[in-house]
Amino acid sequence: MAVFPATGNTEIASFIPEVWSALLMVPLSEELVLASGLCTNRDFDDEIHGFGDRLHINALTRPTIVDYTRNADVQPEFVETDKQTLVIDHGRAFAFILGDLDKVQQAAYETGKPDPIGIATDEAMQGLRVAADSYVGVKVLEGALPANKKVFKATGATPGDPFNALVDYGVILDNSDIPAKGRFAVVRPEVKALMLKHEKFIASSYGSAEPIQNGVIGSLAGFTVASTPHLPVGVNMVVGSPVATTYGDQLTKLEALRHPTKFGDVVRGLHVAGAKVVRPEALIIASEA
Repeated sequence: MAVFPATGNTEIASFIPEVWSALLMVPLSEELVLASGLCTNRDFDDEIHGFGDRLHINALTRPTIVDYTRNADVQPEFVETDKQTLVIDHGRAFAFILGDLDKVQQAAYETGKPDPIGIATDEAMQGLRVAADSYVGVKVLEGALPANKKVFKATGATPGDPFNALVDYGVILDNSDIPAKGRFAVVRPEVKALMLKHEKFIASSYGSAEPIQNGVIGSLAGFTVASTPHLPVGVNMVVGSPVATTYGDQLTKLEALRHPTKFGDVVRGLHVAGAKVVRPEALIIASEA
């Protein structure tokens, strides 16, 4: 990415970072898959301020359930905390130049022509989405329990049956007391093809005129199914519950400057994020081998 000299840069008066930040984050959140609220919990978004932040997560342990005897005292216990740290260690930036930004904006608004700002923004969001999903994929692969790493073949002469696999994975989650509500299965396109051909697959908006958000294509065996090609190499399915992984992100920097040597305006921003597997028993990774 180009680095522009600080001297000679002039801020654009009509540029409102807060408005643009909201404009950018909405399409990003709708396009995320592994980093979306479908697959992660987003409890700490508002506490992120910049790259390198360290957020301390104090998860409460489950209180002991005791037998009750009439007229007997029920003794309280101290609830312990499981302290973990979420490190904001993912940072990706973008910068692009648009010729005479204010004039282009106004002309597009008045004539209804395609808005180059929107087009460039969409392209930037696609890049950030791919980077964020790939980042979370690495984190869940690293954080999953060895016992929960399974084999599911999606290619070859005898690919696996995704329905049977998800039924088996559901048993693993059941035995770990993972809530049935909100369970997901994120699959790569080859597995998506197997599911779409399966008689038990329940399609959602896939194939309709409704937009598909967060890659969701339907449900199978009690799991909401989403698809992305940006799983870690060799991984065919990431299955689990959003309680497993904490994720937070912010567009912490966003600014528009007059380019010091060209007749155009520079828009640039910084997206930061952090992810941590906090309940590894709520994750299952299924790989080709």
